[in-house]
Amino acid sequence: MGDLIVASAPTRIDFAGGTLDIPPLHLFHQPAITVNVAIDLPAEVCVRRRPGRAIRLFAVDQRRQLLWPSREKISWTREPFLELVARLIRSLAPDTGLDIRTHCRAPAGAGTGGSSALAVATAAALAAVAGRRLNRPMLIEQARSIETQAIHVPTGYQDYYAAAYGGASAIEFGLTGIRRTSIGEKRFLAGFERHLLLVYLGKPRFSGANNWELFKRHVEGDRKTIALFEALKDNAVSMRNAFLKQDIARIADLLNRDWEIRRRALPAMSSPSIDKLIRALRRAGAISARVCGAGGGGCLALLVEPDARERLTTLAERAGARTLPCTINTRGLVVRRVKE
Repeated sequence: MGDLIVASAPTRIDFAGGTLDIPPLHLFHQPAITVNVAIDLPAEVCVRRRPGRAIRLFAVDQRRQLLWPSREKISWTREPFLELVARLIRSLAPDTGLDIRTHCRAPAGAGTGGSSALAVATAAALAAVAGRRLNRPMLIEQARSIETQAIHVPTGYQDYYAAAYGGASAIEFGLTGIRRTSIGEKRFLAGFERHLLLVYLGKPRFSGANNWELFKRHVEGDRKTIALFEALKDNAVSMRNAFLKQDIARIADLLNRDWEIRRRALPAMSSPSIDKLIRALRRAGAISARVCGAGGGGCLALLVEPDARERLTTLAERAGARTLPCTINTRGLVVRRVKE
């Protein structure tokens, strides 16, 4: 038995520019920027060596487990929901026995990038147990590539950057690479999180499907879709600047605008009940609201006046939703070795 490796990576709320992070769409809309904020609904992965070559996987949040006699025998046919982690283990694990436990605090399908945070944490834990150097850009590439294999549609980059670096990020996709800039000082973010409210609607969505629909329309040359991406790009540039100026009122306006642009492009991202809830929350004191995830998710992200938080929480819960913890994570990926 070896030391216990524990890796934790945050999820995120996306504020602007989602879907622009899917290659090669960013090349057609320069400067392509995605803005997000990491939150403490982390994915956590624990890995420990065990005698022999068998690998045991326990997915705590999904209440599922698998046992394989060795790495080359890894399959997910019996548990397709575990395909992502199974692929990561098959690609990145050392050829030895392992006990692996995963747990994502964000609800499945919440639209907060939980699967990507899980992929980053898993890749980091496996690198640590194998004695490989932990390089965040490399972990991001590994996690994104393997998740693309698992979900079978193109994936963007923004979720992995939030998971790896934490904080508030402007991720710029240029002609020769990706540049991540921190756009929120800790003091500002500590005050900003008092305005954040995250509401889980209990109706998980697969954001990749909506993103894929927009991707196809763009590749096919649909003029309305291309205009949509131009509007998303302009809004994302403005959002980055609003964060740099620490202008919460402007951030709220731009968050509303991002949602309006997306909803016009893909009406299925919302529903009459979601629209009704957003209107009620806005009347009760929310200054902005949008469905999480570039392609729609199971959560609403709101900016609120702090003194309206309790009233808004009660209203959301009466509508059948529940609020989730929403502390801003400024650490990003953390890997530690626990001596036992």
